Amino acid sequence: MSSGNSEYSQPSTNIITDESSDSESTVKTKAAYSFMENREKYKVIVDGVDCTPDNIVDNDFVTMQDTFTHAALDSRPRARSEVALKEAKSRTKSALDTGMKVYATTISLDDIYIDHTLNTEEGFTSDELDLDIAPSAFYLPKMNPITSYPPEITITLKETETYFLFELPTTSYEKGTSEATLVEEENEFYQYITVGKGKNRKMVTEETQSKECVSQTRHTLATRPQKKNAISFASMWDMHDTYARLARVKAEEKPDEMVMYQSAAPTLLRKKIDKYDPSDERRGKNFDEIYNTPQFLDAILLTERVLSTLNYDKEQKTFRGLVKIDPLSLDLIYIYSMKPLWTLECPEAENRPITSITFNPKNNDILAVGHGKFTYAEKFTGLICVWCTKNPCKPERLYNFHDPLTSVAFADINPNWLACGFSNGDVLILDVISYPIKIIAKSKRDTNPCFEPIWTTSWRTSDNENQFVMTTCQDGRINRFTSTKTHDFICSPMMRISTVEGKMKGIEAPRQCQKEDVPITRHPAALCMKWHPNVDHIYFVGTDEGCIHKCSTHYLNQHMDVFRAHSGPVYGMEFSPFMDTLLVTCGADSAVRLWMEGIDDVILTMNCPTAVYDVAFCPVNSTVIICVSGNVLSIWDLRRKNHMPCAEYTFPGQVVLTYIKFSPSGDNVFVGDTLGRVHTFHLEDTPIAPFYQKKLLDETIKKALCTRPLILKQLEKLEKFREKFGK
Repeated sequence: MSSGNSEYSQPSTNIITDESSDSESTVKTKAAYSFMENREKYKVIVDGVDCTPDNIVDNDFVTMQDTFTHAALDSRPRARSEVALKEAKSRTKSALDTGMKVYATTISLDDIYIDHTLNTEEGFTSDELDLDIAPSAFYLPKMNPITSYPPEITITLKETETYFLFELPTTSYEKGTSEATLVEEENEFYQYITVGKGKNRKMVTEETQSKECVSQTRHTLATRPQKKNAISFASMWDMHDTYARLARVKAEEKPDEMVMYQSAAPTLLRKKIDKYDPSDERRGKNFDEIYNTPQFLDAILLTERVLSTLNYDKEQKTFRGLVKIDPLSLDLIYIYSMKPLWTLECPEAENRPITSITFNPKNNDILAVGHGKFTYAEKFTGLICVWCTKNPCKPERLYNFHDPLTSVAFADINPNWLACGFSNGDVLILDVISYPIKIIAKSKRDTNPCFEPIWTTSWRTSDNENQFVMTTCQDGRINRFTSTKTHDFICSPMMRISTVEGKMKGIEAPRQCQKEDVPITRHPAALCMKWHPNVDHIYFVGTDEGCIHKCSTHYLNQHMDVFRAHSGPVYGMEFSPFMDTLLVTCGADSAVRLWMEGIDDVILTMNCPTAVYDVAFCPVNSTVIICVSGNVLSIWDLRRKNHMPCAEYTFPGQVVLTYIKFSPSGDNVFVGDTLGRVHTFHLEDTPIAPFYQKKLLDETIKKALCTRPLILKQLEKLEKFREKFGK
């Protein structure tokens, strides 16, 4: 075909028809006619190349036409013998294949080909199904069991080379010769080490490992046991009736044994037999018998926790964090408000100053409060109250002592152990599971040299996972108490703080009186102690002369470093949870100071109205610090302002706040005072905590040091050094 100047050339295509197939198809009947057979008569040849497309359906695959057979023909596949396969290959077209495509209802018997060599049983699948056995989801080929063996096993035995593992030849020599003398000496030595005194020698048992030899062991082939699923249900009433029926079973009577004692009275010749009275079990127990049992007290404790939630429903939801504040709200204001939740107080602890509070490491809802005396002139006895935040109405444990408490601390490995320090220097471990006082271990005067108040108790774990207690005392002693298997509480002195003379790092101390150059005491009191967050053997101790000593358990009776942090006693210190090298301290000079490990000068100073007794970092916001001074609670946010607190709250009455602690969630604050009360607040209306907490804290510190370029330069060098050589 051509149109205009364009020309289209079509390649030569020839369609060849197989005449032999056409002639053969005329012989076939109309019922055997197939479209595929008609298609095979044509071939497509392009430029002398056979381009006839292949069939989409493989000839070996069973087509739909093969399945439409007459009832007289068996369409189930069977295995054919080798003779039949050879005959089928020799034929161009078998009568069986022709018969498989017949659509007529009448078939001539001449068109049916039957192979008499065909095994009719081979490949036959039974139609009978076992209805009791559920069919499998997949049909996998049949495999022989693993434990099946062939009918014949051929074993070939060959002789190998003989190896002598041990050989002791028998020799005999004429007496008097040199060989006979050696044999006699060997016999005498053998007699000495087997029968004589040599058998009592020290011996070491040695073992040798022989080559691995794979050997076959005899075993028993057994069928796999049948399994089935079973279910049963028992209600609470069924279990109650079962236990009640077992309780009514008569106890077995013990035999009446005769015990003969020559020195015993005639009335004691027989053992006492426990008399069994079935009426006692039916009668039950009265209140006098059960009111003091631990089971009854535990039941009352759980009941009180449930009932207390009725009075503190909204407060508990706020405390648990169930009431969330929308961070995208348009009416958010940052005023750092303290919402009161509840106050932990009881008549037994009224007007008793709180000296220490500790939280259980395994259950943060449980806290132990130690009551003692705040000033030396006060006279109070010791009291420990164990509270649970689920029941703010009543303490769950009360322990009274003759001497005032000065410090308490829960153990990490054994959370039911409570280490207690007293004003007379005693240290003991208390088990808070028991309702009455149960002492696990107590210090003894023959090993404990302290007779003054124990200001700090801290648990530590040694290399062999054994816990010990570290204490700081008023006389400057730092002791280590270890509990032995015999329940002895052994005291080991670690070091004793000495008065520092001369010029020190840190702040400048006020001038001392020149008339009295001899100090009253050579050992200042160790008022607080904190362990290094990264190095296990390093700890910091704050003294009443305003110095902080850096000590180590590897160096006894000497400190590693010392600097002056305050011009008065150091009451508390805390490491930042986001920056391990940042330390905050508080003291009697009405100041809160920030220190960086590796820098001698103070980083930041925050002034308060009176002496600061405790300080704490917020665990969820790196720039928030809270402290207590007198009856004022101050909240500081370093990224907003550091010259004055962001919020202050004054407590009414003649009260001094002695303790402050954040909950692990960071939203709740616990405050203890000298009237024996623990106030619980919820911190609200604070800025949203950033994602990069450490980066924000670092930028805030550098911003505060913008007017001190030398300190800022030291800080940058310190950061580069730690990035290069690690912490």
